Amino acid sequence: MRLLRRLVGSGGRESASFGAALLGVLLLAGAAFGHGISRTSVEVSDGLTWLGDDQRGEVVQVNPASGKPQTRLQISGADAQLEIAQEDGRLIVLDRRSGQITVIDLSTLLASGRRQAPPGPGSKVLVAGGHVFVVDRAAGTVHTADPVTLADVGTAWQAGQPLADVVVDERGVLWLVDHGGTLRALEWSDDEERFVERSHRSISGAGPRTVLVPHDTGVTLMGLDAGVVVQDGTGSAVSATTVSLTGEVIAAQTSPDSLVPASVPDASTVVLVVDGQVIRVDVGALGCPKPGRPAVFRDKVYVPCRGSGKVIILDRSGKRGGDDVAAPGDDIQLVFDDGRLFVNVPGSSTGVLVDADGSTRSVTIRSPELQVTNPDRSPLPSVPPPPPPQPNEPIKPPRGNTDSSSGVVTPPSVPSSSVSALAAPTGISVREKSRNASTLTVTVSWTAVAGSVGYVVTGSGSFTGGSKSAQSASTSADLALPCGGTTFCTNGRLDVSVAASSGSSTGPAGTASWTVTGGPPVTTTPPPVTTTTTTTPPIVPTTTTTTPPPVTTTTTPPPPSLPPAGATVITGIVGTQTSYQRTVNMAPPPAWASHNGRCEVVNTTYGYSTPIACNATSARIDLDIGINRIVVRAYAASGSGQVDSASRSATVREDTCGGKPCQIPRSIETAPMGVGGLGLLACAYLLRIGRRREEEE
Repeated sequence: MRLLRRLVGSGGRESASFGAALLGVLLLAGAAFGHGISRTSVEVSDGLTWLGDDQRGEVVQVNPASGKPQTRLQISGADAQLEIAQEDGRLIVLDRRSGQITVIDLSTLLASGRRQAPPGPGSKVLVAGGHVFVVDRAAGTVHTADPVTLADVGTAWQAGQPLADVVVDERGVLWLVDHGGTLRALEWSDDEERFVERSHRSISGAGPRTVLVPHDTGVTLMGLDAGVVVQDGTGSAVSATTVSLTGEVIAAQTSPDSLVPASVPDASTVVLVVDGQVIRVDVGALGCPKPGRPAVFRDKVYVPCRGSGKVIILDRSGKRGGDDVAAPGDDIQLVFDDGRLFVNVPGSSTGVLVDADGSTRSVTIRSPELQVTNPDRSPLPSVPPPPPPQPNEPIKPPRGNTDSSSGVVTPPSVPSSSVSALAAPTGISVREKSRNASTLTVTVSWTAVAGSVGYVVTGSGSFTGGSKSAQSASTSADLALPCGGTTFCTNGRLDVSVAASSGSSTGPAGTASWTVTGGPPVTTTPPPVTTTTTTTPPIVPTTTTTTPPPVTTTTTPPPPSLPPAGATVITGIVGTQTSYQRTVNMAPPPAWASHNGRCEVVNTTYGYSTPIACNATSARIDLDIGINRIVVRAYAASGSGQVDSASRSATVREDTCGGKPCQIPRSIETAPMGVGGLGLLACAYLLRIGRRREEEE
């Protein structure tokens, strides 16, 4: 900076020419690297951390700078067992006690989707690269879920036997080890919508108690009951043995491949894999008889001590690496976020923050005066989509507006006068209508909304497919939910939403939940009423049978002529992951192919659309960087309603050349800036020539 001041301050035209040249260079650099700079600014962390409060079933957002909580969200009931993951503006919470998975949109703090997993330790949720993977270790399955709705995407992977552990590395590669000791690497293909196996190997000694620790690339496998340690995919051929240690093994959730820790509570031992060598540390001698899940922070290993109210610190040699950290309780969790380590004790009002320099300070986690937010509250009225164009009107897909400083594309603004006035339906109730071995049918009812011409009803749960939708012109609708292959129909949870439609727009949704209980269907038929009349004389009893009056049925007008919502129309989305345009392959079912209205393929994330024939089998659609949600949309011939097919997701990733983007995101114009930089360089050169001529004269 001193050099810059000296040069700029050297006087006259020379400084002006240098300033112009410098500005030109900066502008050229901005034109060349602006995308990287804007991307960095977009991806900068918000500096806030989410922690779980199991006793109250809440997640709490804490500001490390102020040491105080900012937001409380009620996710589950009391005595929960919450696990939290965060990526791409979404918070995903698994309650192990109930098996419920909830995804929260952090821009609105509303629940956008829920899913039921088996309760207990067998379930696991992994997040990487915009994908959500739902693991059922007992069943040996991995499902890919939509990051917004948590509905199934593509084909699930099945091991054919229980899985010992499943993790994902920073590249998004899924690593799995089954009870038979086979270690596999899987990668999700957006184009094929299925997992592709990249490698597999049999590890002698690996089995049901084997654990995996993911790294930037690859994993470390630790089968400590057989004394086996193996690294795969890390670029290092590590295969070591150690003394057999029986009992539960609790490994770090992630670590560098050069320092991998795991705890064995029953043996009061922490095992370290340091540069391929195995070190066993007797932490019982350090006052930590029950070590919990360790974490690597600043090249040291932090080990929570269950029941001891402290965290001990180990260096790479296994010796003490610092003073113990006192914790405000015994059930200690270590949470690493934004270059800091949080010592969290669920249910405690305070926690401990370990900064990057190793210093510690207390933070407030629970504040009774901070209001608890319900993520299931009705959202604010949303901006409706534009009305469908006339048949002869050319369709121009909206491209949105671009912030030149960040490269972020936002939907085009809509005048406030066009905001939907429809209210969210209230009084939503769910009751069982019928049940058999394969299907549970429920009736959803609600209170009418003024101005609506129909309603869209959606139910989601852990049944096959994850969601079912229906349309109704009245204030009730039936949903048929499949029972096969799941426990949904005996102990599941059904989340329903109902949104009113005015024909050209859809209002906010009202929501409700219903707990499914097991049992055979009960059908009640009123018995005939028998009366006996006695007359004299003569005394002859007369028996009269009265049949109950017929049930009066009210007929409601049929809903608009539309194919069934949520049907599988899109079979695949084909194209390279760096392409901004993809081919959507379709196989519309008969009700869609014969629809008498118009249809289009819609990118609901960015608003791009392509008109198609309703029986079309392929179409091209525009995409943009990140995850794009694609549906086929059908409009009623009368123009009074619309439905969407089941969605498919496609991801656009930047093509990189030597670590820098090879392609420039659409809507970012860099040529004028570059031309301006060249112009300023030319001006600087002419000023310098003029200065020299004056000196010569």
